[in-house]
Amino acid sequence: MATTDGPGTPRGAATRVRILAATAGLLSAGDRAESTEHRSVTVSEIARAAGVYPNQITHHFGSKDRLVLDAAFALFLRDTTRLQAAGRRATSAEVFRQVLARTALAMPSTPLVVRALASAGDDADQRDRARLLLAVLFRQSERYLERVVTEHGWTSRSGVGRDARTFWSAVFGATLLADAGVTGGPSDLDLAGTVSIT
Repeated sequence: MATTDGPGTPRGAATRVRILAATAGLLSAGDRAESTEHRSVTVSEIARAAGVYPNQITHHFGSKDRLVLDAAFALFLRDTTRLQAAGRRATSAEVFRQVLARTALAMPSTPLVVRALASAGDDADQRDRARLLLAVLFRQSERYLERVVTEHGWTSRSGVGRDARTFWSAVFGATLLADAGVTGGPSDLDLAGTVSIT
């Protein structure tokens, strides 16, 4: 008997969207919580919020970790559109670099995506998924930087592709250090200096 809620059906697609949206909402709410401890959402919480059975989460996403990674990246890519809007208002290359650095570190989804990336561990499927999502981020960032450089007549000494990868790597590293409670961190790192646009 064929299932009507499989991943490739319209009903299945709607269920996936509902589960992803519920997870993103729970991650956002957890990140805004007063607690300094980073609480992980549970499968039962996600299922309850999405109005689905817990086994539908593994049916549609394979694992909770995969779902959390996808939801964190969905929030993160949404926030990067805000970062791009802030960058477009910059009046000079120096201000542009500073706005990017300040905004990226302030995005509420940055710690979420760093934690989700860190959870990939030794899971080959999770690492493959993380690589794919990072490739999307880097491509979108490259296109954005290329547009900004062209519109303003600026140049990128290292190339916009390298600028994008170096910038996000530095942002994730600074966030990871801050998350671990390491003395110093984002404010001590010259993130603006990782972008070679002048």
